[in-house]
Amino acid sequence: MSGHVTWGVVALAAACGWAFAASQQPPAAKAAPDAKTELMDADRAFAKATGEKGIDGWMSFMADDAVRVQPLGGKATVGKAAVRELDAAMFKDPKQKLLWEPTDGGAFADGKHGFTTGRSRSVLVTDKGEEVRWTGAYVTWWRKGDDGKWKVILDTGAADPPKK
Repeated sequence: MSGHVTWGVVALAAACGWAFAASQQPPAAKAAPDAKTELMDADRAFAKATGEKGIDGWMSFMADDAVRVQPLGGKATVGKAAVRELDAAMFKDPKQKLLWEPTDGGAFADGKHGFTTGRSRSVLVTDKGEEVRWTGAYVTWWRKGDDGKWKVILDTGAADPPKK
C-alpha cells in the first residue's frame, strides 16, 4: 500500500507545483484552450497505436529522453532504448493487452508541456473473452515538439489494490 500512496503523493505534489507555477504567469502566457483537447487526443492515439502495434506503437510516442518510473521502488528508467528494454516484456505475449483511457489533462503555461491522467487495465484475451488482470491509474507527462506533435517525456502508473 505504501507504494500506491507514495506515487499518489508524488504525482499530486508535482501537479500542484506545476499548476502553481502556471498560475504565476501573466494571462497572455497561458496555454491555448485547445491544448487539453490536443493532449487527450494524443493520449488516445498513443493507446490506439499501442493496441495495434504493441511495443512499436508504445515506443512511437516516446521522446528520445523519455523516463519511465516504476511504481514500486520508484526506479527511473531514462532514455528511449532503456525504456524499450524495460517495457518489452510487457508486450511479449500478443494475448496480453495494455489498455487505457485518459480522464483528464492539461498544458502548462509554456504551451509545450502537459499531462494526462487516466485509468488503465491489463487484459488477457482468451477464447472466452477478456480476463482483466489488473486495473490502475496513470500519469503521463508530455512535451510538444517543434513539429507540433506531443511526445511522452515521463510515464508512470500504479495498479489498484487487490479487491477483498
